Amino acid sequence: MEETPEALPVDHGYAMSIANSSYSWYQIAAIRSRRMYRVSETAIIIVSSAIPATAAVAPHNTITLAILGAIVVILSGLRAVFHWHDNYLRFSGAREAVEAERRLYNTGAEPYDDHTTRDQSLVVAISRIEQVEMGNWLKIAAQRPKP
Repeated sequence: MEETPEALPVDHGYAMSIANSSYSWYQIAAIRSRRMYRVSETAIIIVSSAIPATAAVAPHNTITLAILGAIVVILSGLRAVFHWHDNYLRFSGAREAVEAERRLYNTGAEPYDDHTTRDQSLVVAISRIEQVEMGNWLKIAAQRPKP
């Protein structure tokens, strides 16, 4: 009789903890990116609109006009460097993909209907989501101009 190796003990909480950690990271990162995007866009609008208003009120105050213009350039540059809007969209998409897998897992739907492989399947699915998101980030990072 051939001896079969014993199955390794599986911590059923581990797979869900991976999914929950990934979901939390993407949720926090999406919220932070959305906030930075909105703050930067609002600041650009406010400072940009202050330039003609300042020119009308104090036409000889070129220092203030120059400072306001520099602030707009800086904010625009930061927006281009940090890609807050792109990050918000990517992180939100990844978060929702993780949530879809968690729902399937929690309800025992395919591919999580086999209790012997469901944890491994969940970790594989979450890892795939994270790898795709990282690949998308690498594409964005590769497009940045070289110094």
